[in-house]
Amino acid sequence: MQTTRQTYHEELGGLERLLLQMGTLAIDMVTEAVESLKHGDLALSEKVIANDDVVDGMDQQIEALCMRLLALQQPMAKDLRKIGTAMKVITDLERIGDHAVDIAKISRKMVHQFFISKPLVDVSALGEMTTSMLRNSLEALVRHDTNLAKQICVDDDRVDDEFKALREQLLSPQREDISRTAASAYMLLAVVALERIADHATNIAERVYYIETGHMEHLARAHRLEGGAPPSGE
Repeated sequence: MQTTRQTYHEELGGLERLLLQMGTLAIDMVTEAVESLKHGDLALSEKVIANDDVVDGMDQQIEALCMRLLALQQPMAKDLRKIGTAMKVITDLERIGDHAVDIAKISRKMVHQFFISKPLVDVSALGEMTTSMLRNSLEALVRHDTNLAKQICVDDDRVDDEFKALREQLLSPQREDISRTAASAYMLLAVVALERIADHATNIAERVYYIETGHMEHLARAHRLEGGAPPSGE
């Protein structure tokens, strides 16, 4: 017969597995949204939009489990930080799913309204950097890796640089074709969504640092105050 403590640790393990499942789905949604935008793939767009309900359902499921653990087990110290962090992380993951849906809807609009099957700017690099940050943030969470969490904040600066470059291209005075003005505006919204996803990945990385150290640090801001120097070994 299982003890209350054994059940508690099993539920903590289940919480981590659910977080990973939700995070994996969020990664898939972002990847597929970017692919739909790059290739005008309407089937992928619809798949991403449909998965939004799945992410929302997992959000509610994980929140309910966290509340149960808090109410019945009264966790302390690191376990309390894990559960509190889980409730923060699912908010970031749910919003990441929302941003992926926004990109998918923009992709659909590009094809149906503007008859454009390829993006006005190359989003490949930004998409790859963003999904890599999100993947690494989940890996840092599972592995309890504070060094990887710090690296994600370094990568966020690179995403910001790429975002600014794409924004300049989309706002460039050379885009004088009035028929492309609205399409450029929607494309800019997609690029903004990718930049926001990277910000949410950074939030998750900062929560990893909090779980492991007990200190809430704004790692991205600290990195910038230090001059943006990359970690040793780069």
